[in-house]
Amino acid sequence: MMRVKVTLSYDGSAFNGLQIQAQNAEVKTVAGALNEALKRLHIVSTPVASGRTDTGVHALAQVVHVDLPEVWNDLDKLRHYLNRSLMPHCYVKKIESAPDAFNARFDAKKRLYRYIMYDGTYQPFWSAYALHVTSLDVEKLNMLAKLFEGQHAFGFFKKTGGGTTGEERIIFKAGAYRHKEAIVLYFLGDAFLRSQIRMMTDMLLKVTYGSLSREDLIAQRDKRKKISSTLAPACGLYLSRIYY
Repeated sequence: MMRVKVTLSYDGSAFNGLQIQAQNAEVKTVAGALNEALKRLHIVSTPVASGRTDTGVHALAQVVHVDLPEVWNDLDKLRHYLNRSLMPHCYVKKIESAPDAFNARFDAKKRLYRYIMYDGTYQPFWSAYALHVTSLDVEKLNMLAKLFEGQHAFGFFKKTGGGTTGEERIIFKAGAYRHKEAIVLYFLGDAFLRSQIRMMTDMLLKVTYGSLSREDLIAQRDKRKKISSTLAPACGLYLSRIYY
């Protein structure tokens, strides 16, 4: 067997998240689609992803590892056949040989997520790919986002029912900027709790618009008081890059 690193992108609006749902295997998921594509090529290895994405969340460069039988030594040909099955909503960008011990999830050092918004004229065709907001002070949003930088126990920014891993996470960089018609909010961290980024984004918008205060955000970040638990819609969130 040969282990490979597979980098793929997908339109999250076409899937019910990444992970196969044990209670309902018929639900369309990214992992389910990839599993089926591999089985058609007589590859029975279960792909392991760098991390889960929720229903509606997109990926520009999700990484999974897969073990291949020796017959599949032509990785360009494998990529071609996988894409015939996965397109149009999922696309394998590249397949690379990896060390036998490589683990897409546990070897990841940093993860970059971006949340896309716009405050111009409403665009119905963007509804699955960006969040429409009213006029937004991006400089204020940028300064507030930086309050999340550093190591914190993010337990109050975790959706109920998440995993049992520790709550300590490091956010190396966070901020916001305008790019053409879009507003880009970004978080670069070692890892994230379940729905953490969507909950942080939602609270950042509340503080930027003035319905909550900067002090409220800090109190929740420091796990002194849980003030907000709602999530920003999934449509604007993109897993952008995994660093190894």
